[in-house]
Amino acid sequence: RLKEWRLNGLKKFKNFTFQKIDITDFALLESLFEKFSFEAVINLAARAGVRASVENPWVYVDTNISGTLNLLELCKKYKIKKFILASSSSVYGNTNLPFSENKKVDSPLSPYAASKKGAEALCYTYHYLYGIDTSILRYFTVYGPAGRPDMSVFIFTKKIYKGQGIPVYGDGNQERDFTYVDDIAEGTVKALKPLSYEIINLGNDHPVKLNYVISLIEKVLGKR
Repeated sequence: RLKEWRLNGLKKFKNFTFQKIDITDFALLESLFEKFSFEAVINLAARAGVRASVENPWVYVDTNISGTLNLLELCKKYKIKKFILASSSSVYGNTNLPFSENKKVDSPLSPYAASKKGAEALCYTYHYLYGIDTSILRYFTVYGPAGRPDMSVFIFTKKIYKGQGIPVYGDGNQERDFTYVDDIAEGTVKALKPLSYEIINLGNDHPVKLNYVISLIEKVLGKR
């Protein structure tokens, strides 16, 4: 229902076309490249979620790695000059803070993170072999209207609103770097410019404690 709600908002734009296609289906994907003349490809299609990837790692490899490979291969074949990959801060794993784009990311802590790292590696390979201008954007905990319902902010909001207890692991003093969706959208569009090959962290570098996030939700809802 959430995806349909977002889609209905996009359909009002005359230059918007929606095709329901699995990016692991190479033949169906290619039909799009045959039909349309693309200037760039922004790959936002992915299996998301760390915990779910531990339970079923295969679908993460299929979508995040094989799906990205399909798109890169079609960019090569149809001479698309620009490719953007939506990656994740999860690729940093146990890397010491602060996170920097030039640090090695060889210790992913989940199949999800590993699949994103694999997609990044393929992007570099296709840039090196075929000269595809590539921007890799590492998103840091994106939140905002119409966000994923499996994220902590939405889970906490729903449970507090219903007067239910919320699951907090640890003492709640762990910190996350939350990034508002409008800023992510703006950064993604700006990354369409020619950059040759660039990895970019999209975050605000102002991590906040989980307890603080919970207190904000309590304040807005008027409930403890």
